[in-house]
Amino acid sequence: MSIIAVQGCVISTDLPDYKTTLPKVADQWSSHEKSHVNKNAVVAVSQTWFTPDFHQQVSKFIVEGISNNPELKSARARLEQQIAQYDVSESALFPSIDLSGDASRTKSSSKGLNGERIKNYENSFKAEARISWEIDVWGRLEAESQASYSILLQRQSDVEFAELSVATRIVLQWIELIALEQQLDIARQEKSNLIEVVERTQDRYQQGIGSILDLRLVETDLANADATLTSKVNERSQAIRKLELILGRYPSGKIKGAKEFPKIVTDFSAGIPSDLLVNRPDLLIAEQKIIAAHHNLNASEANRLPRLSLTQSTSYQNRKLSDIFDPYSLVASIAGNIIQPIYDGGQRRAVIAQNKAIKNETIAEYVNTALKAFDEVENHLGNEIYLKKQEEELSRAALMAEQGQNLSREKYYSGLIPILDLLQAQQRFFVSKSRLINIQKQRLLSRVNLYLALGGRNTPLQKSVLSDPELADPELADPELAEDNRNL
Repeated sequence: MSIIAVQGCVISTDLPDYKTTLPKVADQWSSHEKSHVNKNAVVAVSQTWFTPDFHQQVSKFIVEGISNNPELKSARARLEQQIAQYDVSESALFPSIDLSGDASRTKSSSKGLNGERIKNYENSFKAEARISWEIDVWGRLEAESQASYSILLQRQSDVEFAELSVATRIVLQWIELIALEQQLDIARQEKSNLIEVVERTQDRYQQGIGSILDLRLVETDLANADATLTSKVNERSQAIRKLELILGRYPSGKIKGAKEFPKIVTDFSAGIPSDLLVNRPDLLIAEQKIIAAHHNLNASEANRLPRLSLTQSTSYQNRKLSDIFDPYSLVASIAGNIIQPIYDGGQRRAVIAQNKAIKNETIAEYVNTALKAFDEVENHLGNEIYLKKQEEELSRAALMAEQGQNLSREKYYSGLIPILDLLQAQQRFFVSKSRLINIQKQRLLSRVNLYLALGGRNTPLQKSVLSDPELADPELADPELAEDNRNL
């Protein structure tokens, strides 16, 4: 342990053992025992989360987003600012050298013996070099430099987290867009079915075997289906524009979404809980905040101790510019300066107390961030179990609802059941299909969020989707969008 003790002040350079404040970290994720996730699996990088065809769909978008996203550009600019700020703090450790020059001409006049006025001119030329250096006896300047370096590492982790966030947001939005495309297909199918039912009901009414009430019921459902279709088209347009904003594009709504959800690879490795402490950018940022607070505390403690500085000056002064560097014109001096704070009304003591509290706060924040990180991963791993089970149950429900709808249509057309039974069967079928799409979407989104929660290190999504430079650009034109707008 490195300690400096002067006048009762003790400055420790050892970092606090902040990781001991964490609760006992489990050896493996608790959800591992319940899920089908193989913690020992070795899976190809391109197949870690989804099948390769999905990576090909989003790869160019991720490249574009990481290059053009405005939030990412801001994070990179903040990193550049901190690099410059760190250079400023580092420069305080070295001597400062200044060169200066001075030239003057003095005019004077006197009265001669015969009473005439005599003018006198005197020139003066001076060149001076000054060196000043504060000797960092107690490590105050070094502590300030280290604190600045910790902030630099925070900004670097900010950029890494922003890149990871942009990549996952693009994938999340792409999955959202696929879900909306499928919901839109359901709305079209529902409208098409109702148009057929309206035509059949009109025929039955005209033949006198149906009632006007039946006709009005199916016409009402058709109008509602039109409104739903209009709403879904608008939702899809908004989702496209949201994706374009993440990419840094003008929100023109011209990206074409895919039709099918990606397939989930179930055999993957989530690592162990302790991996999060070195993988998650937000935890690395919280860690560097503790380190910066520690160095700031050391700097404030050293600020109460004497400061020692040296100043050396060398100058040449002569009346003639050509003789300015004549050795006889040399004037040199060296001076030492020591400052010992005596009384400041308790200001320095208060700053130390403040920095101690800041350090304690950053340690508490680190623990809180770590616990939230563990909770996020456990929740998403749990979703791997429960959302999959829900998807299986809703798949069976959608299949049975489809069979029920088909039987109801046949019986209604044969006059065996009233129109309400058919409409209820159709509504049950489309609701089941819509719920199935939503749960499939939630399962995919949870998988992407699990990747984000793990810090993007265990299974590098960015590397896998960016590994093929020959991937074609995604299609931008969407003819179906224009067709939907015309049909509204």
